[in-house]
Amino acid sequence: MSERLGSLIGIGNTADVFDFGPGKVAKLFHTGYPLTSVRKEFENSRLLNTFDVLTPKSYELFQLEGRVGIVYDKISGISLLDLILQTGNVDQYAVILADIHKKILKQQLPSADQAKMILRRNIEHTTILTEQQKLKLYEILDVLPEDHCFCHGDFHFGNILYAQDQYYLIDFMNICQGHPNYDIARTVYLTEFTPVPAEIPDQNTFLQLKRQATAIYLQAMAMSRESLTPWLTVTVAARLFELRQTQVLERNTALQYLATNGI
Repeated sequence: MSERLGSLIGIGNTADVFDFGPGKVAKLFHTGYPLTSVRKEFENSRLLNTFDVLTPKSYELFQLEGRVGIVYDKISGISLLDLILQTGNVDQYAVILADIHKKILKQQLPSADQAKMILRRNIEHTTILTEQQKLKLYEILDVLPEDHCFCHGDFHFGNILYAQDQYYLIDFMNICQGHPNYDIARTVYLTEFTPVPAEIPDQNTFLQLKRQATAIYLQAMAMSRESLTPWLTVTVAARLFELRQTQVLERNTALQYLATNGI
């Protein structure tokens, strides 16, 4: 297996991506990453291969020197995020993001975990919020509607690749079933609330670009910020459980939003 591992082509928070023979890549997860999570991504990717959504096809799980990996089709493309950075055409690509998302949310995924269950679990397990804050959040969460829509859970400009005149969805770790507003709220958070990457030279301009992209995306989704507020509030709170200790800026942004909304 190791002899088939080619050059390193991508580095992420949870895994590295290597060339893996003709037309294939290996997503090799970091040492100690939970095997159950890797298997979940593999199962999710196999399920998506049957949907009316373009995704890289997955082939096998493998182990290499104490690490676990998944073999995927290689998609040689460019992300919507990089297209925006290269062209500045945020209007066009925000609408494309929304069009793809609407198509995804029409799919049904009744066999996956419920989004509301994931939100509640993450809120419960975060140590950053007080019990009083958590009780307020549970009250908001309990009255939100449920559904069985396919929610990607990590749907943003960086996870859509443009290749061969088509758009491909990648990253299947957080897939679940739920109400469309859950996934829309996650997209708003991941687009607007996450910090500007340090390598971006003009931080203020990029921050404005993020806000502009969010506004255009919401308009294309026919969704107002006001109607999304309950979902975004619990989404922001649940996100706190996912953050590492070093992600201080994002944590402070999330806490400020919660405070503004009475949490």
